[in-house]
Amino acid sequence: MTTDDPLLKLEDAQVRQRVDPSGFHRLLERLPEQAREAWRMGLAADLGATPKRPSRVLLVGLGGSAIGADVAATVATDLSTTPVQVIRNYHLPPLDQDTLVILCSFSGNTEETLAAFDAVAEAGARGIAITTGGVLKSRALAAGMPTFSYDWPGPPRTGLGYSVFILLGILRRLEVIAIDDAEIEGGFGALDRATAAYAVESDANRAKTIGAWLHGGVPAIIGADMLEVAARRWAGEISENAKQVSAAYGIPEFNHNQLEAAARAGAEVGPLRFVILDAPVVHPRNRLRVTQTAEMMLAAGRQVQIANAGGNTPIEAILGACALGSWTSYYLGLLRDEDPAPMTVMDRLKRVLAQER
Repeated sequence: MTTDDPLLKLEDAQVRQRVDPSGFHRLLERLPEQAREAWRMGLAADLGATPKRPSRVLLVGLGGSAIGADVAATVATDLSTTPVQVIRNYHLPPLDQDTLVILCSFSGNTEETLAAFDAVAEAGARGIAITTGGVLKSRALAAGMPTFSYDWPGPPRTGLGYSVFILLGILRRLEVIAIDDAEIEGGFGALDRATAAYAVESDANRAKTIGAWLHGGVPAIIGADMLEVAARRWAGEISENAKQVSAAYGIPEFNHNQLEAAARAGAEVGPLRFVILDAPVVHPRNRLRVTQTAEMMLAAGRQVQIANAGGNTPIEAILGACALGSWTSYYLGLLRDEDPAPMTVMDRLKRVLAQER
């Protein structure tokens, strides 16, 4: 390898210390332990008088607080007859007393989630709050709403274990989803394997090679089947950790519109580099779509890779794909000389919005 080789740069501890002075990668390494702690919390915490088997569940959150809701809702698709919907906005659909609204805000100060809290209170619907503190915690406790509070030293996007497994624990206890201990342990195992495989000590690993391949291009992540939620996670973390614009799509939907341009010779796609997320548990027809989509785009001169997330269950595949994306975004940020921790642009927007209340 030459000194210009990106993989050589990623193996250089001095580069990591310079670009990542806070040791952001150590937060990623703690995901498996975080997930196990969150599951214990979800099973043990006080749900108060919250009735089992609500008629529907709304999961409210934004950004890093919403991705866990996305994962839980995706898992619920195959495990529940109860509608589970993710809300990323100020307003909620019409509520009744049989609706359960779970309010997820890492900081407890997310204004959209606080607006949703007010709507729950006004409608007399059932609510549960999940947060590290802030206004949401104080309001929820004052209202007698069951409140799950936890501590985590990193930013919301590094709290995936909390945002996924507290929710899964709650939803299982309320008999919304039928997920057994073996499936949960399989999810933990997927995170263990991913952390061992993709962490900084693992030379030239898959996350490093994908990060190096994406460097210099614009990532476009396509998730097959249940991995569409992982594609959204990839795109969000690439934007936050690597400070690089990214896009997310899903198969089969991609095959019903975007493919026409993506696989058409001569169509303008610019510097897009496509990563297609696949796994053994993806529907066989969607797996066929993955290979055919990749072949057609390659034939049209596109840059495409298929990343197999592995896993024997949907939750294993989703978590494995998400972990691969987290580490890939981290390594891409190192190559771009971007500290993954600061969020200066979004913080600036929050200050502007606070002044306009």
